[in-house]
Amino acid sequence: MERAATQTWPGWNVLACCLLAGLLGKIAISAVLMAPKGFAPWVGPRASEAATPGKTETPGEKQAAPTVPRVLSLLEKERQTLRTREQAVTAKEEHLRVLKAEVETRLKELNAIQQRAMEFLEEEKRMQGEQNRHLVATLEAMPPDRAGKLLEKMDDEVAAQLLRRLKGKEAGAILSLLNPDKAARLSQKLLK
Repeated sequence: MERAATQTWPGWNVLACCLLAGLLGKIAISAVLMAPKGFAPWVGPRASEAATPGKTETPGEKQAAPTVPRVLSLLEKERQTLRTREQAVTAKEEHLRVLKAEVETRLKELNAIQQRAMEFLEEEKRMQGEQNRHLVATLEAMPPDRAGKLLEKMDDEVAAQLLRRLKGKEAGAILSLLNPDKAARLSQKLLK
């Protein structure tokens, strides 16, 4: 039981790994898309990002390289986005730590309750055993005809348990005085 209290739910690790992988993927894609022109033919700023206000491109004119301030502003926007996501991930991690602590506390409480319940059941069994011993001693002290009348009115299960604890001679004397149907049922239960 102690081991179960210290284990964490494996889904939290998976969630954290997925968030981290997504963040790293976004950084990689941004780095590829922000690569200088000519780095690779399919990467670099698009015409809409590199265009400067007021300048239009004619069909025969080459597109001008993006200006440094424009690239810096794009990088700053990306950095802000990453900071915002990092803060969100940090907040979620803190919330998960609080939930984990709460679950562990409740698990300890449940373990304590379970332990108390087990102790209560053991005490109940002990008391029941003492009561049965007392009843067996009472039956042994009674004459067989009075003990038979008492067992006649008892539930079959209880009567069979008591007869098992009596000595064979006393149990036989009591069974011989019982109603034949009841004696047969009790004898059947004694065989089990």
